[in-house]
Amino acid sequence: MKCRGRRLKSCCCYFDLRAGCCFLALFEMFTAVLGFMVGEGSRLLLIGRSAYLVHFIGSIFLLMSSFLVCDPVLCGYSLIPLHLLQQIELLVIIYLGTNVFHLIFCTVFLIDYALSCHFCLFESIPFLASLVSSIYFWMVAFAYWRRLQWEHDPENDD
Repeated sequence: MKCRGRRLKSCCCYFDLRAGCCFLALFEMFTAVLGFMVGEGSRLLLIGRSAYLVHFIGSIFLLMSSFLVCDPVLCGYSLIPLHLLQQIELLVIIYLGTNVFHLIFCTVFLIDYALSCHFCLFESIPFLASLVSSIYFWMVAFAYWRRLQWEHDPENDD
């Protein structure tokens, strides 16, 4: 099976997808910790905080998947059991799902927070920037997941 479609091959135009996923997982964990600290006590802000918590857990799974993948040249895929490779792909899928959850609920959280504090510019802009970067990070993680699927496919004709 040849991958003929256009695909993202590197993160930030330079780094390998695996290294980029490691970096972005650390960055997403840092922004999730910042998201825990924002807000007062309304129900919507509690939902936003829970979305940051879920996303923090998903980022840990992405970080684990980037550490668990072994280079095929160094160790060969014959040494890695197939069920382990599928579990590594599952960790990336969990991150993708938690990132979508994060994007939906934290956008609502950010809008409510900006309206409740009368558009606190200095507090809202970093979270808006982290949401926009999360979209790019989702695309990088998706490309990483597709590459893992392609590399682990036994019908790969490379």
